[in-house]
Amino acid sequence: MYASIKLHSLGGPSKLRSSALNSEAASALKLLNREKSRQTASTGSSNELLLHLLSDPDEEDADMGEDNNNCTEADFKIWRLLPHLQHLPDALLQKLPLSAIFQLNSALAKEDKTKSKLSVNSRLASNAKRLADSPSDVREGKDNRKDILHSARFLGGASCPNIALWLEARRVLGDKGVLPIGNYDLDSVGCGGCVTPRGWQEIHNPSSQELKLKLFYLPNVAGSGLSAKKVNLDTGDEALSIGESLKEIADMDGYRSALNTVREAMASALPWNRSISALVGFMMNTNYLQSDLGGNQRRAQILTEFTDHVFGRNALNYENGHPFLTTDDLAQVWSNWKGKRSALFLGKYNEKPGGRPKFSICKRWNSGVCPDQSKKECKTTWGTTLKHVCNKYVAPNKMCEKEHTRADHK
Repeated sequence: MYASIKLHSLGGPSKLRSSALNSEAASALKLLNREKSRQTASTGSSNELLLHLLSDPDEEDADMGEDNNNCTEADFKIWRLLPHLQHLPDALLQKLPLSAIFQLNSALAKEDKTKSKLSVNSRLASNAKRLADSPSDVREGKDNRKDILHSARFLGGASCPNIALWLEARRVLGDKGVLPIGNYDLDSVGCGGCVTPRGWQEIHNPSSQELKLKLFYLPNVAGSGLSAKKVNLDTGDEALSIGESLKEIADMDGYRSALNTVREAMASALPWNRSISALVGFMMNTNYLQSDLGGNQRRAQILTEFTDHVFGRNALNYENGHPFLTTDDLAQVWSNWKGKRSALFLGKYNEKPGGRPKFSICKRWNSGVCPDQSKKECKTTWGTTLKHVCNKYVAPNKMCEKEHTRADHK
Protein backbone atom coordinates (compact mmCIF):
# COMPACT_ATOMS: atom_id res chain seq x y z
CA MET A 1 0.00 0.00 0.00
CA TYR A 2 2.85 2.39 0.86
CA ALA A 3 5.41 0.96 -1.56
CA SER A 4 5.14 3.83 -4.03
CA ILE A 5 5.66 6.54 -1.42
CA LYS A 6 9.21 7.57 -0.62
CA LEU A 7 9.48 7.92 3.14
CA HIS A 8 12.06 10.03 4.90
CA SER A 9 13.18 9.29 8.43
CA LEU A 10 11.87 11.98 10.74
CA GLY A 11 13.27 10.52 13.96
CA GLY A 12 11.38 9.34 16.99
CA PRO A 13 8.87 11.43 18.92
CA SER A 14 10.58 14.10 20.99
CA LYS A 15 10.01 14.55 24.71
CA LEU A 16 7.29 17.19 25.29
CA ARG A 17 6.52 18.91 28.56
CA SER A 18 3.03 18.56 30.01
CA SER A 19 2.31 22.32 29.81
CA ALA A 20 3.31 22.55 26.13
CA LEU A 21 1.20 19.53 25.27
CA ASN A 22 -1.75 21.09 27.07
CA SER A 23 -1.40 24.24 24.94
CA GLU A 24 -1.18 22.32 21.66
CA ALA A 25 -4.09 20.09 22.56
CA ALA A 26 -6.23 23.11 23.49
CA SER A 27 -5.51 24.70 20.10
CA ALA A 28 -6.37 21.49 18.29
CA LEU A 29 -9.62 21.12 20.23
CA LYS A 30 -10.62 24.68 19.33
CA LEU A 31 -10.04 23.97 15.64
CA LEU A 32 -11.95 20.72 15.75
CA ASN A 33 -14.96 22.44 17.29
CA ARG A 34 -15.02 24.86 14.34
CA GLU A 35 -15.56 21.97 11.99
CA LYS A 36 -19.29 21.73 12.75
CA SER A 37 -20.20 21.07 9.16
CA ARG A 38 -17.94 18.02 9.13
CA GLN A 39 -18.97 16.51 12.47
CA THR A 40 -19.27 12.73 12.45
CA ALA A 41 -19.72 10.07 15.03
CA SER A 42 -15.99 9.77 15.42
CA THR A 43 -15.59 13.45 16.26
CA GLY A 44 -16.91 12.82 19.73
CA SER A 45 -14.16 10.33 20.45
CA SER A 46 -11.54 12.78 19.12
CA ASN A 47 -12.79 15.53 21.36
CA GLU A 48 -12.93 13.20 24.34
CA LEU A 49 -9.35 12.16 23.73
CA LEU A 50 -8.22 15.79 23.59
CA LEU A 51 -10.17 16.55 26.77
CA HIS A 52 -8.34 13.70 28.49
CA LEU A 53 -5.05 15.16 27.30
CA LEU A 54 -6.04 18.55 28.70
CA SER A 55 -6.87 17.05 32.10
CA ASP A 56 -3.68 15.01 32.60
CA PRO A 57 -1.56 14.07 29.60
CA ASP A 58 0.95 12.14 31.70
CA GLU A 59 -1.80 9.95 33.14
CA GLU A 60 -3.14 9.46 29.66
CA ASP A 61 0.27 8.29 28.50
CA ALA A 62 0.25 5.68 31.25
CA ASP A 63 -3.30 4.52 30.58
CA MET A 64 -2.84 4.14 26.83
CA GLY A 65 -0.66 1.18 26.13
CA GLU A 66 0.82 0.01 22.91
CA ASP A 67 -2.36 -1.85 22.00
CA ASN A 68 -4.60 1.24 22.33
CA ASN A 69 -2.46 3.59 20.23
CA ASN A 70 -4.27 4.19 16.84
CA CYS A 71 -1.17 5.48 15.12
CA THR A 72 1.30 2.92 13.91
CA GLU A 73 4.78 4.04 13.04
CA ALA A 74 4.07 3.70 9.29
CA ASP A 75 0.81 5.66 9.63
CA PHE A 76 2.57 8.33 11.63
CA LYS A 77 5.20 8.88 8.92
CA ILE A 78 2.51 9.31 6.25
CA TRP A 79 0.22 11.56 8.33
CA ARG A 80 3.26 13.68 9.17
CA LEU A 81 3.43 14.57 5.47
CA LEU A 82 0.04 16.37 5.65
CA PRO A 83 1.01 20.03 5.13
CA HIS A 84 -1.05 21.59 7.89
CA LEU A 85 0.19 19.23 10.60
CA GLN A 86 3.88 20.02 10.24
CA HIS A 87 4.04 22.33 13.25
CA LEU A 88 2.17 20.04 15.68
CA PRO A 89 4.18 17.96 18.18
CA ASP A 90 4.73 14.26 17.52
CA ALA A 91 3.37 13.29 20.92
CA LEU A 92 -0.05 14.82 20.12
CA LEU A 93 -0.38 13.28 16.66
CA GLN A 94 0.54 9.81 17.93
CA LYS A 95 -2.36 9.88 20.38
CA LEU A 96 -5.07 10.90 17.86
CA PRO A 97 -7.22 8.40 15.92
CA LEU A 98 -7.32 8.46 12.13
CA SER A 99 -10.61 10.39 11.91
CA ALA A 100 -9.31 13.14 14.17
CA ILE A 101 -6.04 13.40 12.21
CA PHE A 102 -7.81 14.22 8.96
CA GLN A 103 -10.38 16.50 10.60
CA LEU A 104 -7.59 18.38 12.31
CA ASN A 105 -5.72 18.81 9.03
CA SER A 106 -8.91 20.08 7.37
CA ALA A 107 -9.61 22.50 10.23
CA LEU A 108 -6.06 23.84 10.11
CA ALA A 109 -6.34 24.27 6.33
CA LYS A 110 -9.44 26.42 6.76
CA GLU A 111 -7.79 28.36 9.54
CA ASP A 112 -4.80 29.12 7.30
CA LYS A 113 -7.13 30.25 4.51
CA THR A 114 -8.95 32.62 6.86
CA LYS A 115 -5.66 34.06 8.11
CA SER A 116 -4.47 34.51 4.53
CA LYS A 117 -7.66 36.40 3.64
CA LEU A 118 -7.27 38.66 6.65
CA SER A 119 -3.67 39.22 5.67
CA VAL A 120 -4.72 40.31 2.13
CA ASN A 121 -7.28 42.75 3.53
CA SER A 122 -4.63 44.17 5.80
CA ARG A 123 -2.23 44.64 2.89
CA LEU A 124 -4.91 46.39 0.81
CA ALA A 125 -5.65 48.81 3.64
CA SER A 126 -1.95 49.42 4.14
CA ASN A 127 -1.46 50.13 0.43
CA ALA A 128 -4.33 52.64 0.43
CA LYS A 129 -2.82 54.45 3.40
CA ARG A 130 0.60 54.51 1.77
CA LEU A 131 -0.83 56.10 -1.38
CA ALA A 132 -2.71 58.66 0.71
CA ASP A 133 0.47 59.56 2.57
CA SER A 134 2.74 59.55 -0.49
CA PRO A 135 0.92 60.65 -3.69
CA SER A 136 2.48 59.69 -7.02
CA ASP A 137 4.59 62.34 -8.75
CA VAL A 138 3.00 62.99 -12.17
CA ARG A 139 5.37 64.82 -14.48
CA GLU A 140 4.49 66.92 -17.47
CA GLY A 141 4.65 65.19 -20.84
CA LYS A 142 2.95 64.64 -24.19
CA ASP A 143 0.00 62.44 -25.15
CA ASN A 144 -1.84 62.08 -28.48
CA ARG A 145 -4.26 59.36 -27.31
CA LYS A 146 -2.80 56.90 -29.80
CA ASP A 147 0.92 56.11 -30.01
CA ILE A 148 2.30 58.76 -27.65
CA LEU A 149 0.88 57.95 -24.25
CA HIS A 150 1.66 59.80 -21.04
CA SER A 151 2.77 57.59 -18.15
CA ALA A 152 -0.13 58.93 -16.03
CA ARG A 153 -2.45 56.71 -18.09
CA PHE A 154 -0.92 53.72 -16.32
CA LEU A 155 -1.51 54.81 -12.75
CA GLY A 156 -4.02 52.72 -10.81
CA GLY A 157 -7.68 53.65 -10.97
CA ALA A 158 -9.10 56.39 -8.75
CA SER A 159 -10.58 55.00 -5.52
CA CYS A 160 -12.59 58.13 -4.67
CA PRO A 161 -16.40 57.99 -5.13
CA ASN A 162 -17.34 57.94 -8.81
CA ILE A 163 -19.53 60.99 -8.29
CA ALA A 164 -16.52 62.91 -6.94
CA LEU A 165 -14.59 61.94 -10.08
CA TRP A 166 -17.50 63.12 -12.26
CA LEU A 167 -17.69 66.49 -10.51
CA GLU A 168 -13.92 66.98 -10.68
CA ALA A 169 -14.04 66.25 -14.43
CA ARG A 170 -16.74 68.92 -14.77
CA ARG A 171 -14.48 71.41 -12.98
CA VAL A 172 -11.40 70.55 -15.07
CA LEU A 173 -12.99 70.04 -18.50
CA GLY A 174 -15.90 72.46 -18.36
CA ASP A 175 -19.21 71.51 -19.96
CA LYS A 176 -17.97 70.55 -23.44
CA GLY A 177 -16.01 67.37 -22.81
CA VAL A 178 -13.01 66.50 -25.00
CA LEU A 179 -12.11 66.48 -28.69
CA PRO A 180 -14.08 63.62 -30.30
CA ILE A 181 -12.32 60.91 -32.29
CA GLY A 182 -13.54 57.57 -33.58
CA ASN A 183 -10.50 55.34 -33.95
CA TYR A 184 -10.76 53.47 -30.65
CA ASP A 185 -10.16 49.74 -30.54
CA LEU A 186 -13.55 48.19 -29.83
CA ASP A 187 -12.76 45.06 -31.83
CA SER A 188 -10.86 43.60 -28.88
CA VAL A 189 -13.99 43.78 -26.68
CA GLY A 190 -16.44 42.50 -29.29
CA CYS A 191 -18.01 45.85 -30.24
CA GLY A 192 -16.05 46.75 -33.35
CA GLY A 193 -18.09 48.50 -36.05
CA CYS A 194 -21.10 49.04 -33.77
CA VAL A 195 -20.83 52.81 -33.20
CA THR A 196 -22.08 55.39 -35.70
CA PRO A 197 -19.91 58.47 -36.39
CA ARG A 198 -22.57 60.57 -34.66
CA GLY A 199 -22.32 58.24 -31.65
CA TRP A 200 -18.60 58.96 -31.33
CA GLN A 201 -19.24 62.68 -31.69
CA GLU A 202 -21.85 62.85 -28.93
CA ILE A 203 -20.30 60.49 -26.40
CA HIS A 204 -17.28 62.76 -25.95
CA ASN A 205 -19.54 65.57 -24.72
CA PRO A 206 -21.03 64.69 -21.31
CA SER A 207 -23.57 67.53 -21.58
CA SER A 208 -24.87 66.48 -24.99
CA GLN A 209 -28.64 66.06 -25.20
CA GLU A 210 -28.17 64.36 -28.57
CA LEU A 211 -26.75 61.13 -27.15
CA LYS A 212 -29.19 58.36 -28.08
CA LEU A 213 -28.92 54.61 -27.69
CA LYS A 214 -29.74 53.92 -31.34
CA LEU A 215 -26.46 55.60 -32.29
CA PHE A 216 -24.84 52.43 -30.93
CA TYR A 217 -27.21 50.00 -32.67
CA LEU A 218 -25.43 47.87 -35.29
CA PRO A 219 -28.10 48.14 -38.05
CA ASN A 220 -27.59 51.92 -38.02
CA VAL A 221 -23.87 51.77 -38.69
CA ALA A 222 -24.10 50.73 -42.35
CA GLY A 223 -26.29 53.70 -43.29
CA SER A 224 -24.54 56.31 -41.17
CA GLY A 225 -21.98 57.39 -43.77
CA LEU A 226 -24.34 59.57 -45.80
CA SER A 227 -25.75 61.16 -42.67
CA ALA A 228 -22.28 62.00 -41.44
CA LYS A 229 -21.49 63.66 -44.78
CA LYS A 230 -24.65 65.73 -44.56
CA VAL A 231 -23.60 67.01 -41.15
CA ASN A 232 -20.28 68.19 -42.60
CA LEU A 233 -21.73 69.56 -45.84
CA ASP A 234 -24.31 71.54 -43.90
CA THR A 235 -22.72 74.20 -41.74
CA GLY A 236 -20.13 72.41 -39.65
CA ASP A 237 -20.12 70.88 -36.24
CA GLU A 238 -22.06 73.78 -34.72
CA ALA A 239 -24.96 73.35 -37.13
CA LEU A 240 -28.09 71.36 -36.57
CA SER A 241 -27.69 67.89 -38.05
CA ILE A 242 -30.31 66.96 -40.58
CA GLY A 243 -30.96 64.10 -42.92
CA GLU A 244 -30.26 61.34 -40.36
CA SER A 245 -32.59 58.38 -40.63
CA LEU A 246 -31.80 55.79 -37.98
CA LYS A 247 -33.63 52.57 -37.25
CA GLU A 248 -35.27 52.09 -33.89
CA ILE A 249 -34.14 49.23 -31.65
CA ALA A 250 -36.64 46.45 -32.25
CA ASP A 251 -35.91 43.65 -29.79
CA MET A 252 -34.22 42.84 -26.49
CA ASP A 253 -31.14 41.34 -28.14
CA GLY A 254 -30.63 44.61 -29.98
CA TYR A 255 -31.17 46.60 -26.79
CA ARG A 256 -28.66 44.55 -24.75
CA SER A 257 -26.10 44.76 -27.54
CA ALA A 258 -26.48 48.54 -27.92
CA LEU A 259 -26.29 49.10 -24.15
CA ASN A 260 -23.11 47.04 -23.94
CA THR A 261 -21.65 48.94 -26.90
CA VAL A 262 -22.32 52.38 -25.42
CA ARG A 263 -20.75 51.26 -22.14
CA GLU A 264 -17.57 50.10 -23.90
CA ALA A 265 -17.50 53.24 -26.05
CA MET A 266 -17.75 55.40 -22.94
CA ALA A 267 -14.95 53.42 -21.28
CA SER A 268 -12.75 54.32 -24.26
CA ALA A 269 -13.83 57.94 -24.72
CA LEU A 270 -14.27 59.16 -21.11
CA PRO A 271 -13.01 56.50 -18.67
CA TRP A 272 -13.96 58.65 -15.67
CA ASN A 273 -17.63 58.78 -16.71
CA ARG A 274 -19.38 55.89 -14.91
CA SER A 275 -22.94 57.04 -15.61
CA ILE A 276 -23.45 54.36 -18.27
CA SER A 277 -22.09 51.68 -15.94
CA ALA A 278 -24.64 52.79 -13.33
CA LEU A 279 -27.43 52.33 -15.86
CA VAL A 280 -26.13 48.91 -16.90
CA GLY A 281 -25.95 47.92 -13.23
CA PHE A 282 -29.57 48.97 -12.74
CA MET A 283 -30.72 46.98 -15.76
CA MET A 284 -28.82 43.88 -14.68
CA ASN A 285 -30.05 44.11 -11.08
CA THR A 286 -33.67 44.26 -12.27
CA ASN A 287 -33.20 41.77 -15.11
CA TYR A 288 -34.02 44.56 -17.52
CA LEU A 289 -37.13 45.50 -15.53
CA GLN A 290 -38.61 42.06 -15.91
CA SER A 291 -41.21 42.58 -13.19
CA ASP A 292 -42.65 45.66 -14.94
CA LEU A 293 -42.09 44.82 -18.60
CA GLY A 294 -41.86 41.03 -18.75
CA GLY A 295 -44.99 40.54 -20.87
CA ASN A 296 -44.90 43.79 -22.81
CA GLN A 297 -44.38 43.39 -26.55
CA ARG A 298 -42.77 46.84 -26.71
CA ARG A 299 -40.28 46.09 -23.96
CA ALA A 300 -37.19 46.94 -26.04
CA GLN A 301 -38.70 50.21 -27.30
CA ILE A 302 -39.75 51.25 -23.78
CA LEU A 303 -36.31 50.47 -22.35
CA THR A 304 -34.71 52.45 -25.18
CA GLU A 305 -36.91 55.47 -24.43
CA PHE A 306 -36.10 55.24 -20.73
CA THR A 307 -32.38 54.90 -21.50
CA ASP A 308 -32.48 58.04 -23.66
CA HIS A 309 -34.32 59.80 -20.82
CA VAL A 310 -31.50 58.85 -18.44
CA PHE A 311 -28.90 60.05 -20.95
CA GLY A 312 -30.69 63.41 -21.06
CA ARG A 313 -30.96 63.69 -17.29
CA ASN A 314 -27.27 62.95 -16.83
CA ALA A 315 -26.31 65.44 -19.55
CA LEU A 316 -28.32 68.15 -17.81
CA ASN A 317 -26.79 67.21 -14.46
CA TYR A 318 -23.28 67.44 -15.87
CA GLU A 319 -23.92 70.82 -17.46
CA ASN A 320 -25.29 72.15 -14.15
CA GLY A 321 -22.48 70.58 -12.08
CA HIS A 322 -24.70 67.97 -10.41
CA PRO A 323 -23.93 64.25 -9.82
CA PHE A 324 -24.92 61.57 -12.33
CA LEU A 325 -27.80 59.21 -11.58
CA THR A 326 -26.49 56.24 -9.61
CA THR A 327 -27.90 52.72 -9.72
CA ASP A 328 -29.91 53.47 -6.57
CA ASP A 329 -31.19 56.78 -8.00
CA LEU A 330 -32.41 55.06 -11.14
CA ALA A 331 -34.93 52.95 -9.21
CA GLN A 332 -36.79 56.13 -8.22
CA VAL A 333 -36.29 57.71 -11.64
CA TRP A 334 -37.84 54.64 -13.28
CA SER A 335 -40.79 54.69 -10.88
CA ASN A 336 -41.51 58.35 -11.62
CA TRP A 337 -40.99 57.97 -15.35
CA LYS A 338 -43.24 54.93 -15.50
CA GLY A 339 -45.95 56.59 -13.40
CA LYS A 340 -46.30 59.42 -15.91
CA ARG A 341 -46.65 57.01 -18.83
CA SER A 342 -49.30 54.52 -17.78
CA ALA A 343 -50.54 54.18 -21.36
CA LEU A 344 -47.07 53.03 -22.33
CA PHE A 345 -47.51 49.89 -20.24
CA LEU A 346 -50.97 49.18 -21.63
CA GLY A 347 -49.62 48.98 -25.16
CA LYS A 348 -51.39 52.21 -26.25
CA TYR A 349 -48.42 54.54 -26.28
CA ASN A 350 -47.12 55.41 -29.72
CA GLU A 351 -45.31 58.72 -29.29
CA LYS A 352 -42.15 59.67 -27.52
CA PRO A 353 -42.54 61.46 -24.18
CA GLY A 354 -41.46 65.04 -23.62
CA GLY A 355 -41.45 66.18 -27.22
CA ARG A 356 -38.81 68.08 -29.17
CA PRO A 357 -39.36 71.54 -30.73
CA LYS A 358 -41.66 71.51 -33.75
CA PHE A 359 -39.07 73.67 -35.50
CA SER A 360 -35.29 73.49 -35.91
CA ILE A 361 -32.97 75.77 -33.93
CA CYS A 362 -29.75 77.29 -35.26
CA LYS A 363 -26.77 76.20 -33.21
CA ARG A 364 -24.41 78.63 -34.86
CA TRP A 365 -26.64 81.59 -33.89
CA ASN A 366 -26.51 80.41 -30.28
CA SER A 367 -22.71 80.36 -30.58
CA GLY A 368 -22.66 83.85 -32.11
CA VAL A 369 -21.24 82.82 -35.51
CA CYS A 370 -24.31 82.66 -37.79
CA PRO A 371 -24.01 84.73 -41.00
CA ASP A 372 -27.55 85.96 -40.31
CA GLN A 373 -26.93 86.67 -36.63
CA SER A 374 -29.13 89.78 -36.57
CA LYS A 375 -32.17 88.06 -38.11
CA LYS A 376 -34.83 85.91 -36.41
CA GLU A 377 -34.10 82.87 -38.58
CA CYS A 378 -31.84 81.51 -41.28
CA LYS A 379 -31.73 78.67 -43.79
CA THR A 380 -29.27 75.84 -44.34
CA THR A 381 -27.86 74.88 -47.72
CA TRP A 382 -30.52 72.17 -47.76
CA GLY A 383 -33.29 74.72 -47.40
CA THR A 384 -34.19 73.93 -43.81
CA THR A 385 -35.38 76.94 -41.79
CA LEU A 386 -33.58 77.39 -38.47
CA LYS A 387 -35.10 79.56 -35.75
CA HIS A 388 -32.90 81.98 -33.78
CA VAL A 389 -33.96 81.05 -30.25
CA CYS A 390 -32.18 79.65 -27.19
CA ASN A 391 -31.26 75.97 -27.50
CA LYS A 392 -30.27 75.40 -23.87
CA TYR A 393 -32.04 72.42 -22.34
CA VAL A 394 -34.04 73.33 -19.25
CA ALA A 395 -35.25 69.73 -18.81
CA PRO A 396 -34.63 66.44 -20.63
CA ASN A 397 -36.00 66.81 -24.18
CA LYS A 398 -37.14 70.41 -23.53
CA MET A 399 -35.26 73.50 -24.75
CA CYS A 400 -35.68 77.08 -23.54
CA GLU A 401 -36.79 78.36 -27.02
CA LYS A 402 -36.85 82.02 -25.94
CA GLU A 403 -35.47 84.84 -28.08
CA HIS A 404 -31.98 85.05 -26.62
CA THR A 405 -28.79 83.12 -27.23
CA ARG A 406 -27.61 80.21 -25.13
CA ALA A 407 -24.85 82.42 -23.67
CA ASP A 408 -27.49 84.94 -22.45
CA HIS A 409 -29.68 82.31 -20.85
CA LYS A 410 -30.43 83.09 -17.20
